[in-house]
Amino acid sequence: MLKMKEKLCGHYLCEFSSEEYEVAEALILLQKQVQKVNEKKLKITFGGKPIYERNNINNVQPMLPINIPNVEYNPPDIPNIHGVPNNRILVCCKPFEKKLTSSDLDVSQNRLLLKKNHVKTYFLPLLKREEEVDKGINVVVFDTQGKTFNTMFKFWSDKYYVFNGVGWQKFFKEHDLKADQDFITVWMFRHSEINNLCFAVSLRRVEA
Repeated sequence: MLKMKEKLCGHYLCEFSSEEYEVAEALILLQKQVQKVNEKKLKITFGGKPIYERNNINNVQPMLPINIPNVEYNPPDIPNIHGVPNNRILVCCKPFEKKLTSSDLDVSQNRLLLKKNHVKTYFLPLLKREEEVDKGINVVVFDTQGKTFNTMFKFWSDKYYVFNGVGWQKFFKEHDLKADQDFITVWMFRHSEINNLCFAVSLRRVEA
């Protein structure tokens, strides 16, 4: 930071107007404040209750479910994924939300049950001819921090649409998901750079 300021004052001062210099000084101060925040534990409360908590120790930013009181929730049409701008998200389908059950988090079953009617109405029309959900489609699942998990989108046992495979298991273990408390919102879209089928999953935890 000191080197930046020395460079600013020593080399570029003569090229700035007084207003531009004030802006530059303000940007330096803002960056310094951001660095201070990044070194601390971030905690947000709502009505006296914690609703979001993030620990940035060693630059690790785990994605924790948001604790939100039981209020109405309306997910955005396009997911907010860190590192993936909206112009990289193509043909995004209407999302759905569901409360996780114990079977969704059962390692022996190793699958997430998706909402069948929603999948048929909004997701299946997006599939290409060669993408056969009956056989299983390899997909990438993003969390909101931009981390990816490889899994399979499949019509399972001729009854259910699911995420199936170790990718979903890694997802729920890494985010420490809990049955009957955590809700997930699921979007399906195509990534403009790879044109592959992708999903985004956001989390929120509702207190009893």
